[in-house]
Amino acid sequence: MRRGLKVVLPTLLLLLSIVTVLAAEQSHDIVVTIPEFLELSLSETRMDLGSFGELQNTLVTQNPLKVSYRCNHANGWSLNVKASDFIHGSDPDLTFSVTNLSWGTNPDAINNQMSAGETEVAGSRQPVNTTTDIYYAVRYPGDIHAGQYTSEVTYTLVAL
Repeated sequence: MRRGLKVVLPTLLLLLSIVTVLAAEQSHDIVVTIPEFLELSLSETRMDLGSFGELQNTLVTQNPLKVSYRCNHANGWSLNVKASDFIHGSDPDLTFSVTNLSWGTNPDAINNQMSAGETEVAGSRQPVNTTTDIYYAVRYPGDIHAGQYTSEVTYTLVAL
């Protein structure tokens, strides 16, 4: 019996110490702060669509404007665009309507008519970090004086 205790007692003590070691537990927190991002950049500051040729009714961009944006606002975001009427380079009294300008995210479907008011390009409640290609097309405005005309196009990224 004594011999049995000599074997059982150390084994029992070993098991108790292992259980005690396994039961000893501590923890700590790791804190990470993710700042709110609201970033917007355009690949170009000026896009030249070229000149209308004979019997040409529409000019289309060859390369897209790359609009890069990032937002992680909890209530979502909206990317909007608006433009001004086209104004002659040397005579501000000569203009034609911005409604002659269209935009699209696909070169084969440039069918969103531009307006002086804001139009939504994209939006979501999910965080975003992406670049969208924007293609433009301008319809010939009809009876208009010769010269170079400019429209200012403004993109706005709004955290909702």
